Amino acid sequence: MSKRSSAPTMQDVARLAQTSIASVSYVLNKKDQAISPALRQRIVEAVREIGYVRNAVASGLKGKERGMIAVLVPQFGNEFFTRICVDVESVARQAGYVVLICNSDESLEQERAILERLVAQRIDGCILCPVLSGTESGELLRRHRMPTVVLERPVGTELPERDFVGHDNRMTGYLAARTLIKAGHRRIAFVGWDSPIPNIRHRADGYVDALREAGIEPKPDWILLGDLTQSDGRRLAARLPFDDITALVLANHLDLGKGVLMELQARGIRWPDDLSLILVGTPEWCDLVSPALCCIERPEAEMGRRAASLLLSKVADPAYSEPRLVLPVSLRGGQSVKDLSSHQAARHGGPQQQDS
Repeated sequence: MSKRSSAPTMQDVARLAQTSIASVSYVLNKKDQAISPALRQRIVEAVREIGYVRNAVASGLKGKERGMIAVLVPQFGNEFFTRICVDVESVARQAGYVVLICNSDESLEQERAILERLVAQRIDGCILCPVLSGTESGELLRRHRMPTVVLERPVGTELPERDFVGHDNRMTGYLAARTLIKAGHRRIAFVGWDSPIPNIRHRADGYVDALREAGIEPKPDWILLGDLTQSDGRRLAARLPFDDITALVLANHLDLGKGVLMELQARGIRWPDDLSLILVGTPEWCDLVSPALCCIERPEAEMGRRAASLLLSKVADPAYSEPRLVLPVSLRGGQSVKDLSSHQAARHGGPQQQDS
């Protein structure tokens, strides 16, 4: 059974506030009528400074594993995260653990409140996908020596060097664009999420890298970014230069992606006849459209298994750590890409030349 290093205690609060443990207890339990306002303020400030969270678990459980871990994700309605959670739960259940699955809904305040409750319940460990690259929650978990694995997103602006599991976002854009280029397309647009999360923006970077690698200079006007809403998806799709492009990398499968496809259908634009299309992600609905979409498949199941296994190793040994793990993506075939390479080779009587 593992033994976690001690988190901030009531004794630590009392020492910092220069008062008794009893006075701290009165304030924390809201029975502080006899406590002076000045002393109460010192206690509140001490609690905040050291990050003390009152233990809601019976004292008899102190120092023991509870057989409970948590997964906190920012978008539970996003199939990418729900699929990860399924495999986390499977691995944890086989190891005798119960998994609490929580949703921050991209709210830093909600994320903080959930984590404070989890810390108070003295769960054994947490898999955290931070809200919009925030740092406060990671610091809270570190302060309480909570075994933690960071999932998919950076903490702050950089991916953690250790105890991180994610997938290669740059490769999603690169593989999509490269696949279209190999099919003979050179006039390729990109639509994605205008995200504050650095590694989400790497999808557009990968698209740009693939074009330049093929001797194609990307056009800034053909890179369209917007919010995760159907209305913004439709707005961006309406801005696409349909007379100039032959293909599109659609780098988001949430409401933004749905909005793009809705606008294409409303305009009578068919894939692949009028526009070749590759979608990043594999939502369930992608099997319901016709022709079937060619997709970039992300390793959700492996991410869940690897994150859970790493966390359980850290629960067993708090000193255990692994280097950052960024998993590769793959191409899932469909019928949404038209092969222009043979037509162009026949028309030009030889290899395809770069557009002027």
